[in-house]
Amino acid sequence: MLVEIGKYGIFEDKVRCAPILQAIAGGQYDYFLIAGSSARVRDTKTGYFRFVINDDKDIKALTEDIRGLLHRFIVVDSSSEESWRALFPHAEYNYFRMSVVTNDLLPSLPASRWPRDVQIVPMDESWAELVIDSCACEEFPADSIRSQIKENLSLGLMWKGKQSGFYSKHLNGEMGPFWVAPELRLRGFGTLLKQEYLRKYLVDNAIGFGLITVENEAIIKTNESLGIRLLEKNILHLTVR
Repeated sequence: MLVEIGKYGIFEDKVRCAPILQAIAGGQYDYFLIAGSSARVRDTKTGYFRFVINDDKDIKALTEDIRGLLHRFIVVDSSSEESWRALFPHAEYNYFRMSVVTNDLLPSLPASRWPRDVQIVPMDESWAELVIDSCACEEFPADSIRSQIKENLSLGLMWKGKQSGFYSKHLNGEMGPFWVAPELRLRGFGTLLKQEYLRKYLVDNAIGFGLITVENEAIIKTNESLGIRLLEKNILHLTVR
Protein backbone atom coordinates (compact mmCIF):
# COMPACT_ATOMS: atom_id res chain seq x y z
CA MET A 1 0.00 0.00 0.00
CA LEU A 2 1.48 3.33 -1.07
CA VAL A 3 2.19 5.79 1.74
CA GLU A 4 0.28 9.07 1.45
CA ILE A 5 3.20 11.46 1.68
CA GLY A 6 0.96 14.52 2.14
CA LYS A 7 -0.04 13.30 5.59
CA TYR A 8 3.44 13.80 6.98
CA GLY A 9 5.07 17.22 7.34
CA ILE A 10 8.48 15.60 7.59
CA PHE A 11 8.48 15.08 3.81
CA GLU A 12 8.05 18.74 2.88
CA ASP A 13 11.83 19.03 2.47
CA LYS A 14 12.03 16.84 -0.62
CA VAL A 15 15.78 17.19 -1.07
CA ARG A 16 16.56 16.03 2.46
CA CYS A 17 14.04 13.19 2.28
CA ALA A 18 15.04 12.02 -1.20
CA PRO A 19 16.14 8.46 -0.20
CA ILE A 20 12.76 7.75 1.39
CA LEU A 21 10.71 9.56 -1.27
CA GLN A 22 12.51 7.70 -4.07
CA ALA A 23 11.74 4.33 -2.48
CA ILE A 24 8.08 5.21 -1.93
CA ALA A 25 7.66 6.62 -5.44
CA GLY A 26 9.02 3.39 -6.91
CA GLY A 27 6.70 1.28 -4.75
CA GLN A 28 9.55 -1.05 -3.78
CA TYR A 29 9.68 -0.61 -0.03
CA ASP A 30 8.43 -2.00 3.25
CA TYR A 31 8.93 -1.35 6.95
CA PHE A 32 7.75 2.23 6.70
CA LEU A 33 7.82 3.82 10.13
CA ILE A 34 7.38 7.31 11.56
CA ALA A 35 8.75 8.11 15.02
CA GLY A 36 8.38 11.65 16.30
CA SER A 37 9.68 13.90 13.52
CA SER A 38 11.83 11.21 11.87
CA ALA A 39 11.13 8.35 9.46
CA ARG A 40 12.51 5.21 7.85
CA VAL A 41 11.75 2.74 5.09
CA ARG A 42 13.48 -0.40 3.84
CA ASP A 43 13.86 -1.03 0.13
CA THR A 44 12.73 -4.51 -0.84
CA LYS A 45 15.37 -5.04 -3.55
CA THR A 46 18.38 -5.09 -1.21
CA GLY A 47 17.09 -4.68 2.34
CA TYR A 48 18.77 -1.29 2.87
CA PHE A 49 17.14 0.83 5.56
CA ARG A 50 16.86 4.55 4.79
CA PHE A 51 16.47 7.05 7.60
CA VAL A 52 15.73 10.76 7.83
CA ILE A 53 16.53 11.89 11.36
CA ASN A 54 15.25 15.23 12.63
CA ASP A 55 15.55 14.41 16.34
CA ASP A 56 18.14 12.03 17.78
CA LYS A 57 15.58 10.82 20.32
CA ASP A 58 13.70 9.09 17.48
CA ILE A 59 16.56 6.77 16.50
CA LYS A 60 15.94 4.10 19.14
CA ALA A 61 12.27 3.75 18.20
CA LEU A 62 13.16 3.53 14.50
CA THR A 63 15.70 0.73 15.02
CA GLU A 64 14.47 -1.38 17.95
CA ASP A 65 12.79 -3.97 15.69
CA ILE A 66 15.79 -4.43 13.37
CA ARG A 67 17.36 -7.83 13.93
CA GLY A 68 19.67 -10.15 12.04
CA LEU A 69 23.29 -10.61 11.05
CA LEU A 70 23.86 -7.80 8.52
CA HIS A 71 22.09 -4.53 7.77
CA ARG A 72 23.04 -1.40 5.87
CA PHE A 73 21.63 1.99 6.79
CA ILE A 74 21.60 5.20 4.75
CA VAL A 75 21.09 8.02 7.25
CA VAL A 76 20.26 11.65 6.57
CA ASP A 77 22.36 13.18 8.05
CA SER A 78 25.66 12.97 9.96
CA SER A 79 24.46 15.39 12.66
CA SER A 80 23.04 12.36 14.48
CA GLU A 81 26.30 10.37 14.39
CA GLU A 82 26.97 10.47 18.13
CA SER A 83 23.57 8.95 18.89
CA TRP A 84 24.06 6.23 16.25
CA ARG A 85 27.45 5.33 17.70
CA ALA A 86 25.92 5.01 21.15
CA LEU A 87 23.42 2.44 19.83
CA PHE A 88 25.69 0.72 17.30
CA PRO A 89 29.26 1.16 18.58
CA HIS A 90 30.67 -1.68 16.48
CA ALA A 91 29.10 -0.71 13.15
CA GLU A 92 31.24 0.40 10.22
CA TYR A 93 30.73 4.12 9.53
CA ASN A 94 31.29 5.86 6.19
CA TYR A 95 30.48 9.36 4.98
CA PHE A 96 29.12 10.62 1.68
CA ARG A 97 27.78 13.73 0.02
CA MET A 98 24.25 13.26 -1.27
CA SER A 99 23.14 14.59 -4.65
CA VAL A 100 19.44 14.90 -5.40
CA VAL A 101 17.70 15.25 -8.75
CA THR A 102 14.04 16.10 -9.26
CA ASN A 103 12.12 16.34 -12.52
CA ASP A 104 12.06 20.15 -12.38
CA LEU A 105 15.73 19.91 -13.46
CA LEU A 106 14.72 18.41 -16.81
CA PRO A 107 13.91 21.65 -18.71
CA SER A 108 17.28 23.17 -17.81
CA LEU A 109 19.39 20.32 -19.20
CA PRO A 110 21.00 21.52 -22.44
CA ALA A 111 20.87 19.50 -25.64
CA SER A 112 23.84 17.16 -25.87
CA ARG A 113 26.34 17.65 -28.68
CA TRP A 114 28.44 14.53 -28.96
CA PRO A 115 31.71 14.24 -30.89
CA ARG A 116 31.44 12.04 -33.99
CA ASP A 117 33.48 9.24 -32.44
CA VAL A 118 31.22 8.99 -29.35
CA GLN A 119 27.91 7.15 -28.98
CA ILE A 120 25.59 6.68 -26.00
CA VAL A 121 23.90 3.29 -26.01
CA PRO A 122 21.66 1.24 -23.68
CA MET A 123 23.79 -1.19 -21.72
CA ASP A 124 23.26 -4.95 -22.03
CA GLU A 125 24.99 -7.94 -20.44
CA SER A 126 28.06 -7.39 -22.61
CA TRP A 127 28.91 -4.42 -20.34
CA ALA A 128 28.81 -6.42 -17.12
CA GLU A 129 32.48 -7.37 -16.92
CA LEU A 130 33.65 -3.77 -17.42
CA VAL A 131 31.36 -2.53 -14.65
CA ILE A 132 32.33 -5.42 -12.36
CA ASP A 133 36.05 -4.83 -12.94
CA SER A 134 35.63 -1.11 -12.20
CA CYS A 135 33.11 -1.09 -9.35
CA ALA A 136 32.40 -4.48 -7.73
CA CYS A 137 32.86 -4.61 -3.95
CA GLU A 138 31.33 -6.28 -0.91
CA GLU A 139 28.42 -3.85 -0.95
CA PHE A 140 27.81 -4.13 -4.71
CA PRO A 141 28.94 -7.65 -5.74
CA ALA A 142 29.05 -9.00 -9.26
CA ASP A 143 25.56 -10.56 -9.18
CA SER A 144 24.06 -7.26 -8.00
CA ILE A 145 25.77 -5.39 -10.84
CA ARG A 146 24.52 -7.84 -13.43
CA SER A 147 20.97 -7.45 -12.09
CA GLN A 148 21.09 -3.66 -12.05
CA ILE A 149 22.19 -3.56 -15.71
CA LYS A 150 19.32 -5.86 -16.59
CA GLU A 151 16.63 -4.13 -14.51
CA ASN A 152 17.54 -0.43 -14.30
CA LEU A 153 18.20 2.34 -16.78
CA SER A 154 21.88 1.94 -17.69
CA LEU A 155 23.73 3.88 -20.39
CA GLY A 156 27.13 3.16 -21.89
CA LEU A 157 29.58 5.48 -23.63
CA MET A 158 31.22 4.10 -26.76
CA TRP A 159 34.37 5.88 -27.99
CA LYS A 160 35.80 4.81 -31.32
CA GLY A 161 33.80 1.59 -31.00
CA LYS A 162 35.16 0.77 -27.51
CA GLN A 163 33.22 0.58 -24.24
CA SER A 164 34.64 3.61 -22.45
CA GLY A 165 32.16 4.80 -19.82
CA PHE A 166 28.88 4.02 -18.11
CA TYR A 167 26.17 5.37 -15.82
CA SER A 168 23.62 3.15 -14.12
CA LYS A 169 21.50 2.82 -10.96
CA HIS A 170 22.17 0.43 -8.10
CA LEU A 171 19.52 -2.05 -6.99
CA ASN A 172 19.24 -0.18 -3.67
CA GLY A 173 17.91 2.85 -5.57
CA GLU A 174 21.10 4.89 -5.39
CA MET A 175 22.13 6.45 -8.71
CA GLY A 176 25.45 5.09 -9.93
CA PRO A 177 27.98 3.70 -10.66
CA PHE A 178 29.40 6.43 -12.89
CA TRP A 179 32.73 5.84 -14.66
CA VAL A 180 34.65 7.20 -17.65
CA ALA A 181 37.91 5.73 -18.96
CA PRO A 182 40.97 7.65 -17.70
CA GLU A 183 42.07 8.67 -21.21
CA LEU A 184 38.72 10.44 -21.75
CA ARG A 185 38.61 12.41 -18.52
CA LEU A 186 38.85 16.21 -18.49
CA ARG A 187 37.27 16.26 -21.95
CA GLY A 188 33.68 16.84 -20.81
CA PHE A 189 32.52 13.33 -21.69
CA GLY A 190 31.50 12.54 -18.12
CA THR A 191 29.31 15.63 -17.94
CA LEU A 192 27.68 14.75 -21.25
CA LEU A 193 27.06 11.15 -20.19
CA LYS A 194 25.47 12.17 -16.89
CA GLN A 195 23.40 14.83 -18.63
CA GLU A 196 22.05 12.28 -21.10
CA TYR A 197 21.32 9.82 -18.30
CA LEU A 198 19.36 12.40 -16.31
CA ARG A 199 17.41 13.43 -19.39
CA LYS A 200 16.14 9.86 -19.77
CA TYR A 201 15.82 9.09 -16.05
CA LEU A 202 13.73 12.14 -15.14
CA VAL A 203 11.15 11.46 -17.84
CA ASP A 204 9.88 8.50 -15.80
CA ASN A 205 11.11 9.35 -12.28
CA ALA A 206 10.18 12.34 -10.15
CA ILE A 207 13.16 12.10 -7.80
CA GLY A 208 16.49 10.35 -7.45
CA PHE A 209 19.54 10.45 -5.20
CA GLY A 210 23.19 9.50 -5.38
CA LEU A 211 25.95 9.13 -2.80
CA ILE A 212 29.38 10.56 -3.58
CA THR A 213 32.53 9.92 -1.58
CA VAL A 214 33.41 13.17 0.17
CA GLU A 215 36.83 13.38 -1.49
CA ASN A 216 35.48 12.94 -5.05
CA GLU A 217 35.65 16.61 -5.99
CA ALA A 218 35.42 15.90 -9.73
CA ILE A 219 31.96 14.31 -9.47
CA ILE A 220 30.80 16.98 -7.02
CA LYS A 221 31.82 19.71 -9.48
CA THR A 222 30.12 17.86 -12.35
CA ASN A 223 26.89 17.76 -10.35
CA GLU A 224 27.13 21.43 -9.47
CA SER A 225 27.69 22.35 -13.13
CA LEU A 226 24.45 20.56 -14.06
CA GLY A 227 22.43 22.29 -11.35
CA ILE A 228 22.05 19.13 -9.26
CA ARG A 229 21.31 19.79 -5.60
CA LEU A 230 23.88 18.67 -3.02
CA LEU A 231 22.92 18.27 0.62
CA GLU A 232 25.20 20.44 2.73
CA LYS A 233 25.74 17.93 5.54
CA ASN A 234 27.29 14.52 4.97
CA ILE A 235 25.23 11.33 4.82
CA LEU A 236 26.02 8.48 7.19
CA HIS A 237 26.34 4.97 5.79
CA LEU A 238 26.32 2.25 8.45
CA THR A 239 27.12 -1.41 8.02
CA VAL A 240 25.76 -3.22 11.07
CA ARG A 241 26.94 -6.80 11.57
